[in-house]
Amino acid sequence: MIGRLLHEERGMALGLAIIVVVIVGVMGAGLMTLVATDLRAVMEVNRGEQAFELAEAGIEVSKAHLANDPSQADWSSGELHMAGMGEGSVAVTVGYDEESASFEAVSTGEYRGTTRKIEAIISIEEGRPKLLSWRELYE
Repeated sequence: MIGRLLHEERGMALGLAIIVVVIVGVMGAGLMTLVATDLRAVMEVNRGEQAFELAEAGIEVSKAHLANDPSQADWSSGELHMAGMGEGSVAVTVGYDEESASFEAVSTGEYRGTTRKIEAIISIEEGRPKLLSWRELYE
């Protein structure tokens, strides 16, 4: 009886092929999940970088504003949209700190739902704005 079962191999190739297909399918599904998760993470990082660059541009806008008219102690840009940027915006507020005789600019960049905020301390030296310090604000 055992000898007859050993010689009768019909159907074994089909069974092995099904097992291999199932194993390859499970491995492929796992790889697709890993790739999709990684892609989402990379997209989130890119949105954060774009929002940060918009916030940096807002600081430059505040420096340009102070170069034109440093007499205004409090100023707000409202929402600005940058040329060439289909999406995203930046808002800047500038306040004057009498104690340190410097301006504090807070710039908030927003890109596709991701927000980054930068605070900069700017002084006016010889009629020109000088960036003393800046830091990213986390909420």
